[in-house]
Amino acid sequence: MGGSVIRATGLSCVLLAAIGSQASASVCVVPKYRTLANQTVQGNMFVVSGKRCSVVSLITAGPTFGPRVLQQPAHGRISIEGQRVVYVSRPGYVGEDSFVFAHDGLDTLNKPRTNTTEMHVQVSEHL
Repeated sequence: MGGSVIRATGLSCVLLAAIGSQASASVCVVPKYRTLANQTVQGNMFVVSGKRCSVVSLITAGPTFGPRVLQQPAHGRISIEGQRVVYVSRPGYVGEDSFVFAHDGLDTLNKPRTNTTEMHVQVSEHL
């Protein structure tokens, strides 16, 4: 990764960040990004093959319900653990993968909103 910066632009409704397996930064990196109400944004995840990497909501602009998976990855699996979306690649897989998930909720005026993320995953032997 060597100092590269990944950005998403727009007004935020939910700020997301990664929490790696057992709080180990050496197996998972997800640069912070902002989601947009009722739109799909792209996120990036860098993870060691076969290791857990999760994305969790940190700040909301209203009530947020648990996440739901809209598209499973081709080379791994997704699980939902509370507010976390957890990705694990097949052991030994190295390459690109992706999945899509959404958080439903209400904005500050109690109007329904859906924040959708298309997560691009780079799986490698080490970070």
